Amino acid sequence: MAVGVARLGGNSGFIGRVGGDPFGRYMRHTLQQEQVDVSHMYLDDQHRTSTVVVDLDDQGERTFTFMVRPSADLFLVEEDLPQFAAGQWLHVCSIALSAEPSRSTTFAAMESIRSAGGRVSFDPNIRPDLWQDQALLLACLDRALHMANVVKLSEEELVFISSSNDLAYGIASVTERYQPELLLVTRGKAGVLAAFQQKFTHFNARPVASVDTTGAGDAFVAGLLASLAANGMPTDMTALEPTLTLAQTCGALATTAKGAMTALPYQRDLNRQF
Repeated sequence: MAVGVARLGGNSGFIGRVGGDPFGRYMRHTLQQEQVDVSHMYLDDQHRTSTVVVDLDDQGERTFTFMVRPSADLFLVEEDLPQFAAGQWLHVCSIALSAEPSRSTTFAAMESIRSAGGRVSFDPNIRPDLWQDQALLLACLDRALHMANVVKLSEEELVFISSSNDLAYGIASVTERYQPELLLVTRGKAGVLAAFQQKFTHFNARPVASVDTTGAGDAFVAGLLASLAANGMPTDMTALEPTLTLAQTCGALATTAKGAMTALPYQRDLNRQF
């Protein structure tokens, strides 16, 4: 996601740990080459870099297998965090909440950036294999959702969190309980549902020939946050539309090539779309 923001011309950084192994060093070098700030990306000589195998079916949909547990990313501590500033955004996923000490560190980061006048973006990105205790998962999601300014859910995650298959009810339930500034529910080819300033609307997806959906969510969030960081929060639903058009275009373009980071679009790719 940090790479996606950088490719769109934004300033982004990565906060976390990777193993002090060839894969971790390669990742750090790659992010540097992509103009991502890695000053708070640490090489951990005691643990291996997180490795995930993504398996695609005939429709390009994915299943994930986490090969290294516990991995270096789960050992992030509060001393690793930067000083946050007003106007900054922190993007968080629930994988960082799946074990200690990264769980406590992530919550501390969310509190710190909000206290500094920044905002939190939360994409649960739920991976059930990482959670042995569903009650703990729900408790962590509940706490994170209460701290998030912007929430991006998949349709399946909305159903899981709201305990309802009725999307309108689910969105109303989540917005009432957590009161995010902006709630987005991505539905793939069916577009995006948005709840903003007590209004609810649907934005159509951009039609593309999809090959691999692996990077779609990260590309969508990269486009979303690049726009919000550059332009600020929209004043109304009409002003939100260009931001979501950008985010959806990024997500759609990412599905037209295989891979996660490799498929993230550049600004020049977007220029061809508008």
